[in-house]
Amino acid sequence: MTTTSATVSVNSSTGQRTLPDESGFPEDTAPVDQDQKAKPVNPAQFSFTDRLVACILMAFSGCCIAVQAGFNATLNIYAGRSFAPFVSFAVALGCCLVFFIFDILVLKTPRPTSRLKEAPWYAWVGGILGAYYVIVNVLTVAKLGAGTVLSIFVCAQVISACVMDHFGLLGVAKRKYTIWRILGSLGLVGCVAVITIF
Repeated sequence: MTTTSATVSVNSSTGQRTLPDESGFPEDTAPVDQDQKAKPVNPAQFSFTDRLVACILMAFSGCCIAVQAGFNATLNIYAGRSFAPFVSFAVALGCCLVFFIFDILVLKTPRPTSRLKEAPWYAWVGGILGAYYVIVNVLTVAKLGAGTVLSIFVCAQVISACVMDHFGLLGVAKRKYTIWRILGSLGLVGCVAVITIF
């Protein structure tokens, strides 16, 4: 049982005291403002160095995706097209589990709280799309080649991401689909055509 006053909250079972926040509520019982939930993060708030490091990591990630396509295609030959994505995601799950433990225990990132229940339904289905990508990748690399498959993937990914930025979909901060971004997207389509034909 917990008793509260205007200045302090005391838990009678543990004796722990909780100071109220500015609203007069204890920190662990203050109501959550609906307008302050899940606000999009604006990339401009990060320093140039942070964004540069992020770009380098993403470039390396792109290289890993290309190599992964070759790994999956090879596994497809020896183990079958349904077993290859299964192994890929089983290994990925293990890596994610290691990262989760390291993040919580070493980097001291706060653990998920009851707020997790407030997440919209679409926050949980990203894995389905990831599985779709890997399965299609396994099925198409042998037919089209890694270069064509990944060029189509990157082109569609960039255009879809620009549309998401423009409308601020799925919690992404809004960023207008400017004429320069449109021209860049068209340039990607041209690159895909060249890579596919030649």
